[in-house]
Amino acid sequence: NRRTESGMERMTLFVHSSTISPTCQSCLLLVAESKLPVKIKVLAYDEGERFSKDFLKLNPYHCVPTLKQEDGFVIWESHTVMRYLCDYFSDSSKEPSLIIKTCYPSNIKARARVNQLLDYRHCKLYPSILKATMPFLGYEAPVSQQVAESTRKQLHEELERFSSVYLREEGKYAGGFHHPTIADFSIVPALGFTTVLKGYELPKRIQAYIKDFTKNVASYEEINKGFILKTKQLALAIEKRLSHKSQLSDD
Repeated sequence: NRRTESGMERMTLFVHSSTISPTCQSCLLLVAESKLPVKIKVLAYDEGERFSKDFLKLNPYHCVPTLKQEDGFVIWESHTVMRYLCDYFSDSSKEPSLIIKTCYPSNIKARARVNQLLDYRHCKLYPSILKATMPFLGYEAPVSQQVAESTRKQLHEELERFSSVYLREEGKYAGGFHHPTIADFSIVPALGFTTVLKGYELPKRIQAYIKDFTKNVASYEEINKGFILKTKQLALAIEKRLSHKSQLSDD
């Protein structure tokens, strides 16, 4: 029997074995919180399993998360995957969970707001986060103190703008919603990268936003543990490497 008891097609979600992936986190959060019958397939990051012939047949762009349905339908890009899962399980014969109903609302205006937030996260917020943090994780070349301070300032300005525009008083979550949406599932994990910026504090409203999200999204702490540990390990390794290089220069 290739279908579940409810008649829905079986699905497999491919994710990184490396925990330092906010995009994978977002989809894993949706699956966990909504208790979706989706099989999780972990690809060995260090072994380059996403570059295997079998996976490249599924996704020539070799990115994760990637979702495969039993009929051969395959999609990638985390926001597309989340939207598809919400649409699919909302339309299924099985009564959709409350999480699915609320995290991607059916009301056209509310849904447009969530889509706007997803686009904002992808096009504006996330690039600002990456620009300020990637040099401290070894994914980009080290930068001067002046450049680091400049990108941190730009990030802080963007976070203040995000706070004033999207974190409105009438709701705890982005866009003024009173419950988490898939936009929050995407935004909050991405903000985790800011923990590598020594001495930096997020705006108070964003701190409260993350606290509310952590309190109400039960699976987040467990899924986020590996991410926090990995970012600390990478940041420490880069710090030691730069310190050693500086000592050699002085000698």
